[in-house]
Amino acid sequence: MIRVIIVEDEPAIARGLALLITQNHADFQVIALAKNGKEGLTKILEEKPDLVFVDIHMPVMDGLDMIREIRDNGFFPRCVILTGYAEFEYAQTAIRLGVSDYLLKPILPSTLQEILLSCRQEHQAKHRALQAEYLQRCLGHAVAPPEKDNPLSGCACTLLLLLSGPICSNVYNEALIPSEPLCVDPKVIGELEIRYQLSLFPLRGRHYNEYILAAVYPRQRAVDLEGLSEALYHRFPRTDACLNLTISDTATDGQGIYELSRDLYLQVLFTNPYGFGQIRTCSPLPNQKIQVSPEIKQICSAIPGHAGQEVLFDFLHSMFLYWQKEKVTQFQLTADLRYFISTVIHDSACSSLLCPDAAEMISSCSCYAQLEQELKCELERIYHFNTQGVPASQQSLARQVRNWLDTNFTSHITFKVFQDIFGHNEKYIAVLFKAEFGISPSKYIGELRLDMAKKLMQSNPDILLKDVAEMVGFTDAFYFSRVFKSHEGISPSHYVKNLKGT
Repeated sequence: MIRVIIVEDEPAIARGLALLITQNHADFQVIALAKNGKEGLTKILEEKPDLVFVDIHMPVMDGLDMIREIRDNGFFPRCVILTGYAEFEYAQTAIRLGVSDYLLKPILPSTLQEILLSCRQEHQAKHRALQAEYLQRCLGHAVAPPEKDNPLSGCACTLLLLLSGPICSNVYNEALIPSEPLCVDPKVIGELEIRYQLSLFPLRGRHYNEYILAAVYPRQRAVDLEGLSEALYHRFPRTDACLNLTISDTATDGQGIYELSRDLYLQVLFTNPYGFGQIRTCSPLPNQKIQVSPEIKQICSAIPGHAGQEVLFDFLHSMFLYWQKEKVTQFQLTADLRYFISTVIHDSACSSLLCPDAAEMISSCSCYAQLEQELKCELERIYHFNTQGVPASQQSLARQVRNWLDTNFTSHITFKVFQDIFGHNEKYIAVLFKAEFGISPSKYIGELRLDMAKKLMQSNPDILLKDVAEMVGFTDAFYFSRVFKSHEGISPSHYVKNLKGT
């Protein structure tokens, strides 16, 4: 509802204008009438309307003085001047006060209609911006809706999580990302809003391969969420990775949105089959504890000691055939792969080597074929199937990559950089880099960026955090803050407060 106050010393004009507004525009509410500027000022500062109609010449305090006082009090509603033809000399003063709308007396309904339409569009844009800001904050942590001016009052909210590939478990994966995060053409969003009669808010997920869309609609209205999800799923840009869309439960009046997002991620981990795309609605999560699959235990126990490459790869392939056939979840896959790594790879002969991290490997691969190839590369590295240690040429390449990263870590680095500069894909280089330095390139970049960020904040505690993010290579201050907190245990803002001793 758009709240209106009319300040006019002629009662007939004030009542007539109020009638024109309320009879023809149901979303406008005239909440008060005032007969002079002083009375109008008091009511406006008390009621905080969205729109004010004000006459110029009135007793006690004229309209322009009233507008000036309103501005001086830090309140900026949209103001429409009620004026006659002879009063246009006041236009310059009104413009300086930020007034751009005029309504000539006698009032024409068509002119009033244009002003109200413009005001409605402006109000909707402001309200939408407040809703988007509130929704984005809710994804980061539990937020209680404001008692007054709740942007989602009377609304229902359902989250749609689109995930291209697996859930990423490592914040450093964001150091090496495609050129742009996942997104949908705004025209498609607009079409879906019209078709399904709701508002859609694209929100930043935790990682670049996530796209969260908040569907907001009147809570009493039935909405075809499955139809919306189908339409969105089939209009979403495709990549090599499988695409999953998960529909959350529904929150009302802006409450419980953080819990919706948390349950969405748990739903994907515990119920979505890894490597397969689908649309599904949130359902109760399984209560039982995830155990290692008996079939995987059986395969691992059958692997002979000191197995050669061909034998080990055959057993490995049989595990992947089982996982694909059973359509195991990402969480189950992680438990099984950790078991394989701990029982087969992590033996006494390899205890001095850096063993792969199951969760990191799974989250960095978009499909089973890629994951199997990644694990084979790790086995070759650990058991030296193809070489006696890392050849000097490969050591040289790993050092070249590190030297390049030391110089260019603040630039926008994507997967494509490795192929363009070094002639090898990122998977090959990551294996060499990790074998040589004991850390993945993405983690190395992350540590370089965070180290520089801390030095910048230490040397200038008053620096803007968004400037720090840009200077060290993060394209989004939101991601910088999350990565920093994950690594340091506190947010950048708290880090700066500690530096200042406040």
